[in-house]
Amino acid sequence: MFERIQSWDDRILLKLTTKRTPALNRFMVIITYAGNSGVVWFAMALPMLLMNDFRLGGFSIVFAMFFGWLVSEVTIKNIVRRVRPCKKEFEEYLLIKNPPQYSFPSGHSATSFAVSTALLFTCQYLFVPALILAALIAFSRLYLTVHYPTDVIVGALLGVLCGIAAVPVASSIPVFDLKF
Repeated sequence: MFERIQSWDDRILLKLTTKRTPALNRFMVIITYAGNSGVVWFAMALPMLLMNDFRLGGFSIVFAMFFGWLVSEVTIKNIVRRVRPCKKEFEEYLLIKNPPQYSFPSGHSATSFAVSTALLFTCQYLFVPALILAALIAFSRLYLTVHYPTDVIVGALLGVLCGIAAVPVASSIPVFDLKF
């Protein structure tokens, strides 16, 4: 079956499938679910939005996620329409429900790197933990064979740009003096 695999994208995914363990499988499923619909990032943003000193960071997270989703999921995926690896050669390795959308770029990577980039400019002490989590979420998409490496790389790069764009937009919102 894998004799026809030629691309480096496919070779990387095949190599990852040989490194799987039951414990790592469970961990990667949990990590990828944390990135589903931006759950972990919304959980981070909500308390920040309620605290005056961290409100800019909270709004930056929300805008970064929105921009990442808009660019990756709504726009580029529907233009490129790349079929996911789990719908081709790697279906037998699928550990989660088969995602219905297209593959390129990775929306999980785009939103996660958008958030971590926005935090670099607004809440620097959260940047490194957010970046580590973003990298884990992006890697989980490869490990679970729902994205190709190029999907994740482009998603991460788009995310960085969306995170940079989110900060000035969030800064323009005149609600930073509200007390809750």
